[in-house]
Amino acid sequence: MIQLHDPHAKVDSPNDHSAMQMLAATRAILDLIYKLSGTTYDLLYLDHSCSFGWFLAGVAIIRFLKAKIHARDEDGVMGLEQELDRQINVLDEIYNAEIKGRGRRAATAPSATDHRAETDNLMFWNLQ
Repeated sequence: MIQLHDPHAKVDSPNDHSAMQMLAATRAILDLIYKLSGTTYDLLYLDHSCSFGWFLAGVAIIRFLKAKIHARDEDGVMGLEQELDRQINVLDEIYNAEIKGRGRRAATAPSATDHRAETDNLMFWNLQ
């Protein structure tokens, strides 16, 4: 949806249909990130297209933020910055949990690497 409306969107116009569709799709993607962070699902199993969608949503929300800043719409800027702050915090938690191993899910959800190591140990033990 974002790529479909992006070439036609006039983000500085509040009544532009393409801009409204693009912003709705962006918010839906960001909401999915927020919902996903509340689960114990191992993100290693997600398809790579998810990260591309997250990237597109990030680019789009920054584009809207720039338009609000340029228009000197302080309420709009504050609203978009709050959305971005929430998503940055969520992505930071996911990064800490999945990459650094220090997040809230690190102790409860085994990663794919742990599962592979356990499988390798079982296979090696059976060969002896």
